[in-house]
Parts: sequence; structure tokens; C-alpha cells
Amino acid sequence: MVFRTGLPVVLVHGGATRFKDESHAAILEAVSEAAKQSMSVLESGGSSLDAVETGVWILEETTLFTAGRGGCKNSEGVVELDAIVMDGHRLESGAVMAVSDVVHPVSLARYVLERTPVSQVAGEGATRVYRKMISDGYRKEQANGESRLPPIADPCDTVGCIAVDKHGRIAVASSTSGWPGMLPGRVGDTPIIGSGVYANEAAGVACTGKGEQILRICMARTAVSYIESGMPPSEAAEKSVSVLREKTAGQAGLVILDREGHVGLDYDTPHMPVALCLEGPEIVLESMKPKL
Repeated sequence: MVFRTGLPVVLVHGGATRFKDESHAAILEAVSEAAKQSMSVLESGGSSLDAVETGVWILEETTLFTAGRGGCKNSEGVVELDAIVMDGHRLESGAVMAVSDVVHPVSLARYVLERTPVSQVAGEGATRVYRKMISDGYRKEQANGESRLPPIADPCDTVGCIAVDKHGRIAVASSTSGWPGMLPGRVGDTPIIGSGVYANEAAGVACTGKGEQILRICMARTAVSYIESGMPPSEAAEKSVSVLREKTAGQAGLVILDREGHVGLDYDTPHMPVALCLEGPEIVLESMKPKL
């Protein structure tokens, strides 16, 4: 099925995992609000990169997901966060990995993209870049507070956002803390260009699931390659999940937008909350178990 929305368009996901029934309303409200705020950025003249940073920032702030304020602790009791932003028009990205004492790693990833000569920064180095970001006044950061593992979901609920502006320019952002009790310093697929996310002038993809499996097939770039070969985003999403399952026995999900507003999504987990937003802002798809 070919599902087209028109431009501009925003697609947000809250992770491919299992959420407890009592959390569904709050989860859907969060992803929908993130999508609407992201669209409002586009409508006010912001870029697609501005929009995806905003969408993921909101989800990091909620504590409903294992990202940002809701980040879970590793085996040593430390919260380490990963995030990435990618500008598909420029083929440029910024990512932070295993960074601590940060609430909104997505904004730090944006800073890495725009204010440093590198694309990826990890660990203590990322923390030093964060301090520089705050001293520069690049973003205002709120107090960190106590991070926790939300009791409403299984691990691996990475959050992500794709935006396509009225000119067809695509950006993607994603954020996570991995899973509880993981090895300190572990980095999964989320901040790795081509695995957790990818964007170019053809399409943008954001993946979610067990990173070790997603990394093995470079899932995001693989999905974009299918689209570049002429496959509709809906089929590209289904094939990507199928290949992951066949090659790695892993479970995952992904969302896709191409430059014309065609939508693709698929997952093989119990839930993958998504919200699709058009101008207005108008939510045209909001579901814990989305199907096109």
C-alpha cells in the first residue's frame, strides 16, 4: 500500500517494545504532542532539523521513555545516553554516545553537528562538549534530576522523529539510554549513522529495537537503499524488518518518510507507538499498533 500525506509532514515513534496497558493513553498523548510541536516549528518557518530536535526533546522530557529524563541505569548505576541528528539535504550528522549528566542529548548532538569539527563524541569527551554548549548559551538546559527506569515498558523504547519540510528537505533525530543493567560504555545502533537513523534527499529512516541486531544489517541505510531502487516506503519498511529477522533473529521497528511525504512503517514487537502529523497541526495517525 502506498500512503502519501503531502508536505510538510512529521512522523514520531516511541519505540518498538511492549508497553503496559495502563500507559497507552499517556504514551499516545506524548508522541502526538511531540509530532504537533515539531510541525509547529515547520509552520513557523523552522527547518526540518529544528523540527526533529524539538520532537525528540519533548519525548526526552517526559520520563515515559528510556531516553532523556527517563533514561535507565547501566550495571554500575549510571545513566548513559545516546542521541543523533541527521540533515538529509547536507548529508551531515551529529551524535553523542554514552554521555552522562545530560537531560537532552538530542540538543547536544545538534551542537556537535553545528559547532564542532567532528560528527561523533563519546563519554567524558561528550560531557565536556556539553559544558561548552551550556557556557556558550547554545541551549538552556534544565536541572538533571533523578533519572529512573519507567515501570511502564520493557527496555529498548528508543524515540525518534522524522520531518520533511515543504521543500522536501528531510531530517531525522533519535535518542535512547539503551536497556537497564547494560555494560557501561555500551553503544547501540541509535547514534550510528546508517544503522539507527539515516537521511538523504530520497528519504529518512528512524529505527528502534535491539541495537546489536540492527547494527548488523545497517538497517536505516538498507531501508533507504530499497527506496532509492524504486520500492515504496511501506514495502521498504516491511522488507527491512523481514531481513533483520531472517539474518539476526532480532526484533525491531522502523518509520520512514520520503521526500514526497510517502510513509512507511513496520515492526514485529507488541507495540510501536507512532503519531503522524500534517499542517494544522493535524494528527492523522495515532496508534500503539499502527498499520497503514
